[in-house]
Order: sequence, then C-alpha cells, then structure tokens
Amino acid sequence: MNRAQRTISLSAIGLDAPGLVSRITDRVFELGGNIIDVEESCRRGLFSIFLIIDFPGSTGLTSSVLARLKTIEDETGLKVVVGAYDPEARTASSEKENHLVTVLGLDRPGIIASISRFFLKKNINIESCRMIARGKFFSMEMLIDVSTMIAGEPSEGLEAGDTWKSGLKDLCARLNQSVVVQSEDVFSKMKKLVVFDLESTLLDDFSLHGFMEKIRESVSSIDRSMLPPDGGDRQPTSFAETARMLKGMPANDFKKFSEVLRLTPGSFELIRVLKSMGFKVALVSSGFDLLVKKVYQQAGVDYAFSNTLQVDPYGIITGELETPVITADTKEEILEFIMRVEKINRDQVIAIGDGSTRSHFIKNAGLSIAFKPGRGSIQTDGFLSSDRIMNLLYCLGIPETELKRYFQGVAATDS
Repeated sequence: MNRAQRTISLSAIGLDAPGLVSRITDRVFELGGNIIDVEESCRRGLFSIFLIIDFPGSTGLTSSVLARLKTIEDETGLKVVVGAYDPEARTASSEKENHLVTVLGLDRPGIIASISRFFLKKNINIESCRMIARGKFFSMEMLIDVSTMIAGEPSEGLEAGDTWKSGLKDLCARLNQSVVVQSEDVFSKMKKLVVFDLESTLLDDFSLHGFMEKIRESVSSIDRSMLPPDGGDRQPTSFAETARMLKGMPANDFKKFSEVLRLTPGSFELIRVLKSMGFKVALVSSGFDLLVKKVYQQAGVDYAFSNTLQVDPYGIITGELETPVITADTKEEILEFIMRVEKINRDQVIAIGDGSTRSHFIKNAGLSIAFKPGRGSIQTDGFLSSDRIMNLLYCLGIPETELKRYFQGVAATDS
C-alpha cells in the first residue's frame, strides 16, 4: 500500500470549546496516525481545524479506522469530514500566485459583491477575506490567487499580467474606494521604511498654491510664462525657476511666506503612529527646506531631503540653489542612499506620492501608493482617493482595534 493510499485529510468545524484540539489529536494518536500538516483557527466563537494524517503502520485504511475518526463528532459536537488526500493539490499550492488586496473608503452597499464578481469573471480565486474596519468607514483585505486567471486582451501600455490590476483599480474608483495590491513576495516581507514625496502628500495643495501666489505678489518683475495658470498643476513651477525669481529678496522676508503653508490633516498623527510602530520615516522634496522643516522639526522624522536657497553674507537670496540640487530625477538616488544606510531592500520600503512624473521614484519601492492621483498617473500598487492620509495605515493590514491602540498612544503623548 503506497503513501497516498494511507494518507487522509480531516476537517472539523463547529462552536469553540476548551480541549477540542487535544481531543482530536489524541484520537488520531490512538489510531496510530501521524499528523503531517495542521491548520487551526478560532474566530468569533467558531472553531475550525484541518489535518493531513498519515498512517505509516497500516496496510490500508479500514472502515473501522474511518468510523472511529467520525466518532469525534459525537465527542465534540463538531462537524467532521474525512476524505482522500491528494498530494498533487499540496504541490499545486506552491505554484499559486497570491496577492493581498486592501480596499478602503466610506461604506456603501455592494462593495464586496462588486469586487467578488470582478474576481469571478477573471477566474481569480479568493483564498481568504477579512474586515479591517467596519461602520461608516470600510476596509477589508482579500488574499487572492491569480494563477488560474482567465487572460483577456492586454491593454495598451500594460503587461498582460497587470490588466486585472488596472481593471480592479477602475472598479474601485467607480465605487469611490481606494485600493492597494501587493504581491505575496512583497507583503510577506516586513516593511521598515516609509518615504513621502512631501509636496504631493503631507503638504496641503491649497496652501502650496497660496505660497506660490505670495511669490507672485512679492516679486516685482516676473516672466509670466514661468508662472502656472490659476488652478494649474500641484507643483506649479520648478523650484529652481522660483529661486531665480527670488533673487535680491531678503531671506527673512521669504521665510514669512511659510506661514501660509499647511499640512494635510492627520500628517503629524500618521508619522507619530508609524514611528511608534517602529518604522523609519523619510521626507523627500524638490522644494525649499522651509517646506520640510514644518514636518521635520515637529514630527521627528528620520530623514529629510530638500533644496536650500543660496543666501549671500548679507542675508539676500542670490537666485541659486545650494548643491546638491534635488529634482524629480534625483529622488531615486536619495531612496537608494537611505536603503544603503538602513541596510534594507526595496521590498521593505513603502513610498507615497501623487503618482505624477514628479514622484515617479515611488514606483520602484516594494509598495507604491499614489495619494489623490490625477489623470495619467504612473502605475502604482494602489491609490488613496480621499483626503484622509491616515488611511495609509489600513494598507499595512493592521486591524482597527490595533490601530485604535496606536492612536490612543499618540493622543497620550500629545496630552
């Protein structure tokens, strides 16, 4: 009798009670069985266990052995199912292509049904699903296997394997939900560093436009072609161009402009929670250092990189930036520098920007998230569509009860 013919699977489910695991495993031992794999869980008073059992001393599984295993039902009140074990199914599990999908936003009927229907049409299997938060605000995690996915026509500019991600993001956008997708090799690794592209995440867009408006009002002779139209893009003009426009202005006058700058609500709290969880936090900005100091000095981040205006011995702005000059293209080099210092790899990095070409460096992180992305944004692992920057924490898979504990810790520190 070969191994496959003397190996079975046993599943049991029912109301939880003390001693269930002991009773089941004792019965297996009494019958001469060897447990070669086990999964057990208890959630909301519901107990479940799955066993793979080998009977090495048996020439075959008799009806008597199977019947005695079924008596576990009478002894425990559990529903027991005994079946043949398929070793090929075990091998196939190692060939799965798992992804962790996090969906979050204001609750509304039909979110889970719509997303589940999407996966069904793609023949994507939902391995597990759990709520992270429920109530007015909704957040859930789904572990999915895309190895059996039905491939459709690849979209222009997308690899065939990424079309389902694009479709899921479009669906969640229609549902007014944010979504983040992480591959198994990424989400299974411990994250250690969170990098923010400052202007497009932690710094409020409206106040940044107000900052640029003050520059308009204060500089007497300006080449209007260098200025953005009202309501233009998030970073209206390059900061190197802005520096040239400031030539001749006293540095102290310019510093007063920072009074109009405001952070995205929840920025300080987010950084403090991340720090309390053991993350290193970095800020990267192609803007001026006075923008960064609003966060760096008060929140205590670990790294902050920005540009510094060159000032002459009399405190007058020269119109140049001190070297090295940070641009959208050099942010990738900064990320690599931080990773070398921290001795970590890209899979351990979470990077957040607005998804524009100015924050394109984020796409090379282990987990890339676009915060309130505009049209034509770069491909990222997910996006947060609301103004709630704190929602980033739900993308880390932390249950709401655990998050509340961290929030309370931050509040206690502030008081």
